[in-house]
Amino acid sequence: MSNYPLLFEPITINKMQMSNRIVMPAMHLNYTPDGAVSDQLVAFYRERAEGGAGLCIVGGCVINDRSGGPFMVNILKDDDIPGLTRLAKAIQDGGARAGVQLYMAGAYAHSFAIGQQSISSSPHFSKFTKQDAREMSLEEIAQVQDDFVQAALRAQKAGMDMVEILASAGYLICQFLSPTINKRTDEYGGSLENRMRFGLEVVRKTRAAVGPDFCVGVRVAGNDFVPGNHTNEEAALFAKACQDAGADMINVTGGWHETKVPQLTHELPAAGFAYLARGVKRAVSVPVASSNRIHGPGLAEEILARGDADLICMGRPLIADPELPNKAKAGRVDLIKRCVACNQGCFDAIMTLGPIGCMVNPRASHEALGKPGPAAAAKKVVVVGGGAAGAQAAITAAERGHKVTLFEAADTLGGQIAWYWRSTEKPDFAAIPAWQGAYLKELGVDVRLGQRAEADSIAALGPDHVVLASGARPVMPPIPGLSGPGVVHAWDVLKGKAPVIGREVVVIGGGAVGLETAINVAKRGALTPEQAYYLTLFRGESPEAIDRLLTTGSHNVTVLEMLPKIGKGVGRSTAWIVYLLIKRFGIKPITGVKVLSVEPGKVTFDSSDGQIAIKADTVIVAAGAAPVNDLLEPLRAKGLDVSVIGDAGGGLTVLDAIAQGYKLAAEL
Repeated sequence: MSNYPLLFEPITINKMQMSNRIVMPAMHLNYTPDGAVSDQLVAFYRERAEGGAGLCIVGGCVINDRSGGPFMVNILKDDDIPGLTRLAKAIQDGGARAGVQLYMAGAYAHSFAIGQQSISSSPHFSKFTKQDAREMSLEEIAQVQDDFVQAALRAQKAGMDMVEILASAGYLICQFLSPTINKRTDEYGGSLENRMRFGLEVVRKTRAAVGPDFCVGVRVAGNDFVPGNHTNEEAALFAKACQDAGADMINVTGGWHETKVPQLTHELPAAGFAYLARGVKRAVSVPVASSNRIHGPGLAEEILARGDADLICMGRPLIADPELPNKAKAGRVDLIKRCVACNQGCFDAIMTLGPIGCMVNPRASHEALGKPGPAAAAKKVVVVGGGAAGAQAAITAAERGHKVTLFEAADTLGGQIAWYWRSTEKPDFAAIPAWQGAYLKELGVDVRLGQRAEADSIAALGPDHVVLASGARPVMPPIPGLSGPGVVHAWDVLKGKAPVIGREVVVIGGGAVGLETAINVAKRGALTPEQAYYLTLFRGESPEAIDRLLTTGSHNVTVLEMLPKIGKGVGRSTAWIVYLLIKRFGIKPITGVKVLSVEPGKVTFDSSDGQIAIKADTVIVAAGAAPVNDLLEPLRAKGLDVSVIGDAGGGLTVLDAIAQGYKLAAEL
């Protein structure tokens, strides 16, 4: 019996035959700075196809000069067809079916990018893009519908196997569907039937143009998660209407971009939106895809077994590991580099118009450069430190043929990650040391856990190169009183090694670690998800009481930050969630302050309002960390060639640390 039989069962949608149920959905990648298909885009999708995906959907692809922004793939003129043909062939030669997503942003388009005012169903100010959109005329409606049709025909001419019409995430078709935005009084506004008309006409006209045998899909929001907008009930009605209009498959995702419901980060439970796909599937007879946070084959198989969906979208999981399908089919799940929902390499990059990368896959965005080849000569390499950076360096060096020994003083791999994931409720991070450990074993790396490396023991191995990845240690700033009672370090709090006592808690430092710690402490004593489920199921408390108790913990938390703003080091795409949690849990940030002293029961600081003392039963210090590179000079004194990576060389994100370890080893 094969591994994951449902996931790897072939399926035919219209005339499109897929080898399995795995779909790589359309995602902004920022690999096409001028809109033309690039070598990097082709290489990226070729690897995902060769890695075993059943269908790769490219996009969003802009259909006219009003539809998108910079770095998106163009499908707006016939000159784009040759590049798309090349892309389709690369995907198909890799073993997958190829599709494109037809994208029209509407009010989500930036005027600076399109050179004109954005358009929408009605005059509308977008909370997401801060753009004032004007209402489309009937002539413009007809023109945009034809733009969809012409783009679909170009995809067909390019040899693509399908097109997907984007009707999710708050883009133009959603803006017609939305009762809070669409205030038209003609046939495109008012009733649900009228508000669906624009999108359904796009589907009908596309179907008529491409013929009966070409696959047409629609990506819908299973719930807008915007007050006053569509729920799963209306989504199911729209999906059924799309099917009746000619759609062959429905791809179900979560809400709009402007929703306050996280859709991609760890706050969304694994497969947390599968219920949305189930609601749509019960209303239609065409295949339905489930999306968002389906990070592994076991979870995917479970969704298929329950009958919640027919197809599984894996976007970021396939950025993280293009070989995920092949590894799953071969029973090597232990080697899957799992997406950890960090957003560091992907959506943080989108926010700065950078190319999409990945924390756990440092090759992402560099596929066109190829994989590092075998080393010209095998070397003896010693890596000191089994955190993310050190383990990655050891893996890449071993892959290239070097003989690698790795020292780790702790009993487990992972470094800070080994304890970080538990305290911050990010269990996906535990996958990093797990797959790194599996790779090290597979590659025959000599891993010496529980052994603290010394200069003499390293030199005794006769290494050609030493990689120092020994991490960092927390620092205490020179503030009077920090050595007194009731003062603990954030790392020790997060590790569970330091007690947090008393009602009033003050965190010194409002960077990423300080805020993570503040949220961790503020949650203590609040209802757990299990308690909330119990009280909801048995109606032990009112919904209003449960909502209040979910964010009312045992501690009042204040954060003191010397900078004008909190959040230094927090990712741009996830900062809004951190700030939302700070607000919901009643955490009080005070910025622009200088802490003067800590005494039993109080903290005194200077601010723009003068000198202030506040009560503090526990003081938590989150003032940064210092590199641990004590071995650097002793090793160099022995004439050894040494490189320093990760936190041992200065504070880095996990994204940068892993990338640094990979790059160093790729060049050894």
